[in-house]
Amino acid sequence: MSMRTRLERLEARGSRSGRSYANRSRVWERYFHYLENARREIDGLEPLPELPYTKGDYGDDLNTLSITIPVYKDSGAWTSEASQAFLDEWGREVNKRVERNQA
Repeated sequence: MSMRTRLERLEARGSRSGRSYANRSRVWERYFHYLENARREIDGLEPLPELPYTKGDYGDDLNTLSITIPVYKDSGAWTSEASQAFLDEWGREVNKRVERNQA
């Protein structure tokens, strides 16, 4: 198979997934922001200012509330009291962000 054909197949697969490069870029931006803030906390420094909340973040949060957390709760792997409490707290935090940023 030629390199061109392989590249075309990869590009087609990427576009079918519905996740654009911009979405992945935002995920990495948030990841490195949280990582840097963790390092700053260890070093006793003030955290960086919060990243602006985008429409993509809003959509991700809605997805987390409607799909991710319920799937985790129903999976059987998160049955301990501590893990259920973690999921509940996660849901509350995400819900606060959604309510704060509804347009």
